[in-house]
Amino acid sequence: MSITHPTPLEGIDHILADLPDGWVIGWWDEGRLVIGPSGAFVLTPGQLDLGAAADRAQWLAQHTRSQLARHLSWVPFIDAAVVSVVDPPIQPAVAAIVVPVDLLSELLIEGNPVIEPTALAVLATLLGQGELHGWREGSATSDVKIDLCEPQPNAPRGAHL
Repeated sequence: MSITHPTPLEGIDHILADLPDGWVIGWWDEGRLVIGPSGAFVLTPGQLDLGAAADRAQWLAQHTRSQLARHLSWVPFIDAAVVSVVDPPIQPAVAAIVVPVDLLSELLIEGNPVIEPTALAVLATLLGQGELHGWREGSATSDVKIDLCEPQPNAPRGAHL
C-alpha cells in the first residue's frame, strides 16, 4: 500500500509522528534529526534538485556529529538521507542516500539496535537543552496546536465599536 503525501516534508513529518515512544526528534528549518534504537539520521526533503538536498543533509549530519562530539566521547554515525515523494531517478553520485517517503519508516525502524536506551536519553537531553546548535526539539509541526473547543478565560477578544 502506498500513501501519497503532497510534499516530501509533509511525508517526513507524518512518518515521524508515528514513530514509537523513545525516539529523539529534532528540526532545523526543513531538516529533521531522528535518533532511535536502530540509528541516527538526518533527513531533508527532496524536490527538483536532489543533489542540493543531499549536500544539505550531509552538511547537517557532519555538523550534528561535531556538536555531539563536544559533549560525548562516543558519537553515533549519522546517516544523511533525502526523502522524495516519487521514486528517485538514477542520479550521479550524491552526498546522501535518496529514499522514497513510502520506505522511510522501514529505513528508520528496521535493523538491529545500535543505540542503547541510556544513550538515547543522553541524546534527548542534549537536544532538549539546546546543546546541538541549530536543532530544536520535536518537529516544526509538532508545536502547532489549535484549540477551537473552548475560549480561554481572560483571553483578549476582538475590539468592539
